[in-house]
Amino acid sequence: MRSLLIFCMLCASVSAQAEAGCILEMNGRWALNPEKSLDPEELKYEILVFTNTEIEQRYAMEFSNGPDDNGTLEWSAPCDGMDHPSPDFPWSTAENSTVAISRLGEKSEFVVQREDGVLTTTYTRVLADNDQTMISVGRNAAGKIIWVRVFDRED
Repeated sequence: MRSLLIFCMLCASVSAQAEAGCILEMNGRWALNPEKSLDPEELKYEILVFTNTEIEQRYAMEFSNGPDDNGTLEWSAPCDGMDHPSPDFPWSTAENSTVAISRLGEKSEFVVQREDGVLTTTYTRVLADNDQTMISVGRNAAGKIIWVRVFDRED
């Protein structure tokens, strides 16, 4: 909970200056910790495996929201702050969806998802606890927080 409070304070005071490139410290296997997360969608299970390069974020995902809503996917996009076509972006429903990933600081990034050019979701990811915890705060198009997901490093 302490990490969550610190993270929320960091999100409120995000610097306008972005750093270049992807966060290599994210590389590895991350498991959703539902007990520490605030997730109205009640995501039951999620594993993220990041294999970032300096210029591209890559991850594989396993997820389960229920008996009829589970699966896997692999995804990648450059970490340059620009919109990139991403029809396979998680949870996207539009053929011409885009995603933009900007590095906010040494251990934080900001992700913007658009569908048909319209903002749908943003989220901020931050590494905490000596890179053993990853916190993701998702917001809808109006800026309302729709989830706070906490992941524990597994490797």
